[in-house]
Amino acid sequence: MWYVLKFSRTLGALLIVIIAVTIGVVVFQQLAMKPANSVSPSTAVLEPAAPGYIGNSSIYLISAKPYYGTYRGTAVFMINVTVRSDYTLQQPPPNIIQPQFNGSRVFFILYADLYDKNGARINSNLYYPAGEPFGYWMVELNDGQTTSLAIYMATSSRDVDRYSLIFRYLEGIPAA
Repeated sequence: MWYVLKFSRTLGALLIVIIAVTIGVVVFQQLAMKPANSVSPSTAVLEPAAPGYIGNSSIYLISAKPYYGTYRGTAVFMINVTVRSDYTLQQPPPNIIQPQFNGSRVFFILYADLYDKNGARINSNLYYPAGEPFGYWMVELNDGQTTSLAIYMATSSRDVDRYSLIFRYLEGIPAA
């Protein structure tokens, strides 16, 4: 009888260890499977509001939705935008080299200025992955073409009250 009792205790202890290890493995796998990128909605307001042209350009902002999140391990303020190019052959995008490039195709890089509720500018930079060329975030559009893109502003601030979209680059030729 004492053999059965001793066997039961050993089996019970072994079963507890197996269950604990199994739970640990499941928890670890679920944590490891979480996406590297995560987002949560922001209530920040775009100024000027969409729809409308961005600055003095012929890039028409159709919509913009802001989020806080993490992108490739970096804290970001992310803005998903949809834009359309209204540049034409008659009204081409700005070019530094005329007249060789006088078409309606436009190349641009958008970024955002972020502000807190007191109107103070929040420290942020356009985020692009290390090792990627500056042109990584460059958008190319033809006349009337629409696209959606995400703007990632590297910042750990979570008190963005308002933001404005600005061109870092806007020309009829790609950035060198």
